[in-house]
Amino acid sequence: MHAPTANFNAYPIYDTMKDQRFRAETRGNTFDIALRDGQLWIDDAEVAYSFEPISEAHFLLRVGGKSWPVTIEAGVRGAVSVTIAGRRTEVHVKGEKELLLERYGVDEADADAEREIRAPMPGLVLAVNVEPGQSVRAGEGMVVLEAMKMENELRAAGAGVVSRVHVAPGDAVGKSALLIELAP
Repeated sequence: MHAPTANFNAYPIYDTMKDQRFRAETRGNTFDIALRDGQLWIDDAEVAYSFEPISEAHFLLRVGGKSWPVTIEAGVRGAVSVTIAGRRTEVHVKGEKELLLERYGVDEADADAEREIRAPMPGLVLAVNVEPGQSVRAGEGMVVLEAMKMENELRAAGAGVVSRVHVAPGDAVGKSALLIELAP
């Protein structure tokens, strides 16, 4: 089974009409990339290029008088799988939002995790101790889940307001199932 084809219109470098910044990380190398006034800058050096779509996932990249065929597909763990001239690599791209959160020491994955209560393992919901609109504090018990003949109380990682409850007592849930969502 192969990875699904990526819609490259969702990736920042393809929209050269607006100014933007992002960071690409691959094989231990990090590149700061900016698009300003239709020009490409890599690590503060201007690069003359063209990037032409051939089909949904296939492109032609021209840099410095040389051309390379490029294929871009969805990768694993949020990466993009890029094949240039037959050489495939995984590239992790951080857009402007991720770079801004990183700059201020906020990990978006951690922030999202604090707003979601997920089942750590398959189990049976024994009790739901909150309801939509209820304010909760960090550490407050929200759901009791029975798994492997043990009761586990799942607690809020951070303060917030319950926005949605996805389960009820008696529901069987799988590992990582979304149980409760919090609004900041």
